[in-house]
Amino acid sequence: MSYCINSHCQNTQNLDRATVCKSCGSNLLLKNRYRVFHTLGQNLADRTFLAVDEDQPSAPRCVIQQFCQPEIVADGQKQLNRTFSASAKVLDELGKHPQIPKLLASFEFDGCQYLVQEYIDGRNLASQLSEKGVFNEIHIWYLLNQLLPVLQFVHDNQLIHRDIKPSNIIHRKSPQASSALVGKEYLHPWDDESGLVLVDFAAAIPANSGPLKTDMVTGSAEYAAPEQIKGQAIPSSDIYSLGVTCIHLLTGMSPFDLFDLKADTWAWRDYLKAPVSTRLGRILDQMVHRETSKRYPTASAILKDMKHGPAPLDIVLGKPQWTLGVWAGAVVALISLVLGSRFQSPQPQAFTYQEPAAIPEIKFNPPPMQDFQGQESIAPTAVRTLATLDKNPVWAVAVTPNGVIVSGNNDGTIQLLNKDSGKVLKTLRGHSAPVWSVAVSPDRTTIASGSADRTIKLWNLYTGQLIRSWDAHTNGVFSVAFSPDGSTIASVGKDKTLKLWQVDDGVELETFKQLADEVDSVVFSPDEETLATGNSDGTIKLWNWQTGELKQTFIGHSEEVTSLAISPDGKTLASGSWDKIVKLWDLSANHESQQLRESQLPTFSSNDDRIEYPDLNLEINTNNESQQPSGSLLRTLIDHSDPIQSLAFSPDGNKLASSDLSGTIKLWEVSSGEITGTLKEHSTLVKLAFNPQDQTLVSGSFDDTIKVWQVSP
Repeated sequence: MSYCINSHCQNTQNLDRATVCKSCGSNLLLKNRYRVFHTLGQNLADRTFLAVDEDQPSAPRCVIQQFCQPEIVADGQKQLNRTFSASAKVLDELGKHPQIPKLLASFEFDGCQYLVQEYIDGRNLASQLSEKGVFNEIHIWYLLNQLLPVLQFVHDNQLIHRDIKPSNIIHRKSPQASSALVGKEYLHPWDDESGLVLVDFAAAIPANSGPLKTDMVTGSAEYAAPEQIKGQAIPSSDIYSLGVTCIHLLTGMSPFDLFDLKADTWAWRDYLKAPVSTRLGRILDQMVHRETSKRYPTASAILKDMKHGPAPLDIVLGKPQWTLGVWAGAVVALISLVLGSRFQSPQPQAFTYQEPAAIPEIKFNPPPMQDFQGQESIAPTAVRTLATLDKNPVWAVAVTPNGVIVSGNNDGTIQLLNKDSGKVLKTLRGHSAPVWSVAVSPDRTTIASGSADRTIKLWNLYTGQLIRSWDAHTNGVFSVAFSPDGSTIASVGKDKTLKLWQVDDGVELETFKQLADEVDSVVFSPDEETLATGNSDGTIKLWNWQTGELKQTFIGHSEEVTSLAISPDGKTLASGSWDKIVKLWDLSANHESQQLRESQLPTFSSNDDRIEYPDLNLEINTNNESQQPSGSLLRTLIDHSDPIQSLAFSPDGNKLASSDLSGTIKLWEVSSGEITGTLKEHSTLVKLAFNPQDQTLVSGSFDDTIKVWQVSP
């Protein structure tokens, strides 16, 4: 249908190819080229329409904003005209940024002013909140890391947006989205999209325009800063609105309901469905401070506060490679979410595009909206916070045979910590992006690290000296592992490769083929023959790493396999996935390559003591090991409510620890599959490692802490 944009028209709907409105006689082709289909939104100041440009052969879609304000007094109208003209010139420059719609045209027609902008195909965050529920911390880190550089770019071009809110932030759809998701369950709010775009600059004004002499409130009152409501918007007013947007997405509540008028303070934490880290809370509180002197003055000030240490850091969430800020996400989130090369304020004259590194793609649902206090919680008798790393989330942990804790951190450093006091023994510097994986050699002499900067590095454990660095990966390195004899390092990453490296001379031994997708995790078996990879297509592949032969493929997970662990005796493989499930596989027998159908695989939950085979209509008691399917799936462990992040077997092989994106750790009895503990001290993403000396469990988290748990009697 063609839509009439005459505000006085009584019947705006017309036939598709009509040129004149049948009701009021107005021309339906704006400037004889733009055909309007319907309204996208409107307020007192303007209306927004979806249209096509029929002057171009492909008739591309576009967004048209109309400004008709005849009721404004003469002086105010003159000021608005000047503001519109100045804003249009700046918007033309801003459109060079990939996360801001391009300005296609600006003109006056029949007493109204018009902006024609690029149409962004995607969903706005308000729709995502309504459809998928509240966002979690990783989502918010991702949002901040995507939008803060955009906001700084806008302010550096001397423009104030004045209407930042969820409906004006769109996740652009990926061109491959529709085909990739056919037949798949929707995984998380941003699965089929590729980057945030800030839209609707209708309320934008030049930063130097001064107070606008009009009684009309601009922007959305729920999200507008106090000074903006008084007609005195400043750049930090946009920061306030972005902060309010974040707490609205975290709580699902109207911002009006999140402010305690009696106490004159924000009470948003009281409405959270899941707690957030102290670090994120502090940043959001400063963003939404009602006193401008106590609020972040610029977006770059927030980025600086989020970024810890001098190293420029990159995190990309599998989205288009825009220059981003820092991860704390992703995510978080994501995360994450996202550390770009050291933030430099863009100049008004030109936008500079930079290619960053990469981090794991974030795939998860927002946390369920039940009361977290009502869930089972079996806490061990001893837990202590070993270290609090100010503004430095932990991506990876490992423990040396003599009990030294190794942490891979968000600022690109690796720290060696005393297992009892938490004292930092050494800090290894060399990576220029977050360290996603660390591994300790069997002979206790070296540390291998994989990073978002696309490199693998080898360090002397005792001196901290960098031995060598490999940079053959073309994207971030998700996981590294030593072979049992310490002679070889395996590395996997986002570039869909599995590589083997010789430790002694640094030679690249092999790059494995037959990998059609990203490889998220890698682990060697103690038998010095088998290497397992967890892949983003949900499969687990077993390789003879000395010959390069693919021995076997396990199929059972519905989403990517983010973590693998093999028991000390080499008989059991544990796999954790974004499908929130842990699976135990039998590696005790030698089998030819095979694919296991999920319909024939047994499942085990914490509320059941039997293994069920749906297709075979059998029930087998879990204590009868002789009846387990040799060389295949032993059982499925179901109790996590968020995607699995990390797995670790205890040194004696009797316990398995698993952690998820929300920070929950669960302990399982390997022989029976029963849960023996649920640990809930962390607030977000956790990585795990057992201390071989005393069987304590070490957890490093994106909440900036490292904790030690006494999990054995």
